[in-house]
Amino acid sequence: TNSEKKKIVELAKKYDVYIVEDDLLGDLDPNAKSDSLFSFDPSGRVIYIKSFSKVFLPGLRIAAVVLPTIMINNFLRYKFSSDFNSSALSQGALEIYLKSGMFNSHLKRIKEVYLTKMQILQEACELFLPANTHFSKPTSGFYLSISLPENVTAKQAVHMLNEQHIYVDDASRMFLPEYKKENLLRLSISQVNESHIKLGVEQLAYCISLIDRRKKSITPNRFFNFL
Repeated sequence: TNSEKKKIVELAKKYDVYIVEDDLLGDLDPNAKSDSLFSFDPSGRVIYIKSFSKVFLPGLRIAAVVLPTIMINNFLRYKFSSDFNSSALSQGALEIYLKSGMFNSHLKRIKEVYLTKMQILQEACELFLPANTHFSKPTSGFYLSISLPENVTAKQAVHMLNEQHIYVDDASRMFLPEYKKENLLRLSISQVNESHIKLGVEQLAYCISLIDRRKKSITPNRFFNFL
């Protein structure tokens, strides 16, 4: 909530730390009253990052960053040494697109697309997933996470689903080793046709149940040989 965000920024100021806010999906938030951490940052404690790749054009590879004044010179020096300069052509094309108003029209349209897909996905998860799984219920964006049963690893599910040409992500790579979660899947709706979502979740649910049953009925060594 906005009140929580404001308190977090106040804590950053109190303890003299910086917050990196990666607002890559902020444009897809259906709640127009939801503000970024940066909007509560009069003291310059928030480093705000925004990407156009996720909501506009993946190949554009352009992001924006708002830095505290004290960090700007060092940032520019390191950026120059890593990539020299961002593409002038891409930046020019983006500037024209923004000034023309087409970007706002695009955001309105893509919000509706993603909200519809996410609703279909959550309904499918509610309908098909086994009772011993849990899934997140995001209000925006295009990712949803599924917590698998304790004896089913994400790696096993990914392997089995790949054979069915259903591609999900093993989310364990997104955690530090000491916090690693080996039974967490991440689904993306960005490139999936609406008509395929329910079919995919139904097959995902079948695979989870199948692995769970096998795991309970045979020893670990025989299980891995079987797969």
